[in-house]
Amino acid sequence: MLAAKFLGFALLVRVTRATPLSLTILHTNDHHSHLEANRVEIEASKIAGLSAQASSNAINVELGGYPRIVSGYAKLKNDAETAGRSVLKLHAGDAITGTAYYSMFKGEADAKMMSLLCFDAFTLGNHEFDDGDQALANFIDKLQSVNASCATPVVAANVVPAATSPLVGKLSKSVVLAVGGQQVGIVGIDVRNKTLLSSSPSAGTTLTDERTAAQAEIDMLLGQSIDKIVLVTHMGYDSDMSLMATLRGVDVVIGGDSHSLLGDNTTREVDFSPIHGEYATVMRNADGKLVCVVQAWEYNKAIGELEVDFDSSGDVLRCGGQPRFPYASQIQSGRRRSSQAFVINSSDTASVMSYLDATGQFMLVEEDAHTAAELSSYQTQVEALKQETIAYAPNKICFDRWPGQGAGSCPIAETQEQGGGACQLVAQAFLEVTKAADVAIQNGGGCRTDIAAGNFSHNDAYTMLPFSNTLVTLELTGGQIKAVLEDAADFGITDSSGAFPYAAGLRYDVNRNETKGNRITFIEVRPRLSGAWMPIDSSATYVVVTNSYIAGGRDGYTTFTDASGSLRNTYIEYAEGFARYCKAVGTLVEPSREDFSTQGYIDAAGQVQGLGARSTTTTTVTELPDQQTSSSWGVGIGALPLLLALSVLGSLGASSA
Repeated sequence: MLAAKFLGFALLVRVTRATPLSLTILHTNDHHSHLEANRVEIEASKIAGLSAQASSNAINVELGGYPRIVSGYAKLKNDAETAGRSVLKLHAGDAITGTAYYSMFKGEADAKMMSLLCFDAFTLGNHEFDDGDQALANFIDKLQSVNASCATPVVAANVVPAATSPLVGKLSKSVVLAVGGQQVGIVGIDVRNKTLLSSSPSAGTTLTDERTAAQAEIDMLLGQSIDKIVLVTHMGYDSDMSLMATLRGVDVVIGGDSHSLLGDNTTREVDFSPIHGEYATVMRNADGKLVCVVQAWEYNKAIGELEVDFDSSGDVLRCGGQPRFPYASQIQSGRRRSSQAFVINSSDTASVMSYLDATGQFMLVEEDAHTAAELSSYQTQVEALKQETIAYAPNKICFDRWPGQGAGSCPIAETQEQGGGACQLVAQAFLEVTKAADVAIQNGGGCRTDIAAGNFSHNDAYTMLPFSNTLVTLELTGGQIKAVLEDAADFGITDSSGAFPYAAGLRYDVNRNETKGNRITFIEVRPRLSGAWMPIDSSATYVVVTNSYIAGGRDGYTTFTDASGSLRNTYIEYAEGFARYCKAVGTLVEPSREDFSTQGYIDAAGQVQGLGARSTTTTTVTELPDQQTSSSWGVGIGALPLLLALSVLGSLGASSA
């Protein structure tokens, strides 16, 4: 049991290394202002006893959310202590940014929820610096003051605030906690390059080399005869294994940043996301001794439950435990990827719960009433604020999934030439809010509505972009971008019309009557919509921002997975990204026709639609290998197997996200 919250070195009483320690570490990372429960899909085919209606749809289970996470931590802590184990509660960073809760409350709501759980230590993630030092300092102040009984230490050994930074005096390199009659050192490390290059530390604030800073702090603790060392890192699972776990003196690495789901064959029973490694991953440090490496997925959908047994010399004897998934008893069903769901009958609910309980990792947990009440006050404000106007549209901007389909409310004639302006504007918005990107690609099915003339609210952004996607970046060559667009066009014709690609900083022609590899032609690029349009260079590398759904190869965008090694997740919900753009520009207008991604389109009947700016312009194009070259758009349209197209993409499923 945790005997004291935090001991300064001057007050430390030397504890004789005479007894072993059985320690359970409950941990969280990357909740990114996801304070409410998450709805996740379970593979219905794996669940016995379902009715025909339920088994033909997705099974949706509500996981986590702070009210349920608080109850889950309390239950697991009680169970561990009943079994004679001591308990620590740690958070490995990226607590803030990503949802409307941060946009509206700037960390206050996150701090309140975290203080009710009362972590024993918290390390900084790169996104803690998204709004500069002052915003982070304000968040830390709230974290340590909104609950008088809980002041969580913030550990960051490699963060060096500027002399004038408001962070001065608010960070510790490490803390020492008295646990079960033993002393445990907790060292915090944040990822250096990503924070400096992709976030916004204030001028003069810097981060030092992660490995060097960690080893220096470990050595200092060892010099104080503290022989149980836990690193709380925000560097990613791979870096934890290759760098942090190989340090001298380290015993445990509690990680974050990569949102890695760790587990075993039991975890694989659940159709969430790929398993990145074992929980716990067991390695050897530089001294040749055991090290436990763990991470706890994302968005408070899981609680990491790590069991570490130390011998009387402070060395690790065993790493055990598992991820735990706190879930609600109200099971839902509905179309896959749909924003709509319905409660299934009691028999199907019992079958699902029986399946979940049999995994040994799911735990049915009721929400903590006090935490739920506190969150409710923020929810009420969020819902009210979502109704407030964030932009104004002088004219209606039409939505369509592909040119001339008629998926929105506008007449087909308004979208048949180049597609709908609404999803085109979404792509442009993603490019604007993601400063590292050169171009943006968004699937038509990930958008859902027209932009009506008049006031546009925060809630309208979420209605238009209703899925749980985040903005991510990848590095692709011009040739790979061509392949991605061909993937999308082919899938749109054969499987789901929602795959049609809208892009910003890219434009091209579509011919739906050609074969795959020849549908997308005359690709031009204008990075960040600045400068002149130029032929895309097949060998040059471009940074592409897109949504996490298609970045994972969904909707037929399979070539994106070839660049998965370069994937960087901003963890900003795509609807929230669009809302930020709307607030920034104030007035929503349809992008200029020359900036539309689809410049020319040949429909299923072979009719040429909307040649755009190039209908009157002579353009010499350096084609990619499988493109044909024409010196003029105005000559021989029938001989131009150029224009792209998305074939009869029609009448296919409308649930692509």
